[in-house]
Amino acid sequence: MAIGPQDYIDQMLAKKYSSEKVNNTEDMNRLGITKDRYWEIQKDIAEVQRTLLMVSTKMKIGVKKAANPV
Repeated sequence: MAIGPQDYIDQMLAKKYSSEKVNNTEDMNRLGITKDRYWEIQKDIAEVQRTLLMVSTKMKIGVKKAANPV
């Protein structure tokens, strides 16, 4: 599995957006939260997403086992 632009359009988009900021922590001042609080919130979001992924994976496995009891 290759990572990166595969065709001309992808290459042009990658070139255009390569200098864009993805994680703009300067917005924290506008939001009125501290840097530590910002990263604490990001950590909480990541933990929730990880938990949801684990639960959905276990549910898929459980459905497969229920469909094919051994």
